[in-house]
Amino acid sequence: MHTLLGYSWAEIASILAVISVLFSGIYWLIRHGAKALNNAITIGTYPLQQQFIKLSNTINRLNNNLEEQHKSLVKLEDEVEKHHDELIKHDKRIESLERDIK
Repeated sequence: MHTLLGYSWAEIASILAVISVLFSGIYWLIRHGAKALNNAITIGTYPLQQQFIKLSNTINRLNNNLEEQHKSLVKLEDEVEKHHDELIKHDKRIESLERDIK
């Protein structure tokens, strides 16, 4: 009968079968453990994820309010500038009228 390294072909096939079963079992254990760990982390961090979602929504609302306030402030500055220019014109006109009276 033919042999390889002193083992018969039936013994080599048996050894390879045992090795493949061991590697398959180890692979399953690692994969199952990783899934269990991932689920535990997800469950443990769920409240934190919800807080981040709420925080993001709050930041977005505040950002929108800030943009609206900025637009209002720009409009207000324009109005103040117009009134300031009108006051300067009125002041010059008053000075001119006062000079004319003297």
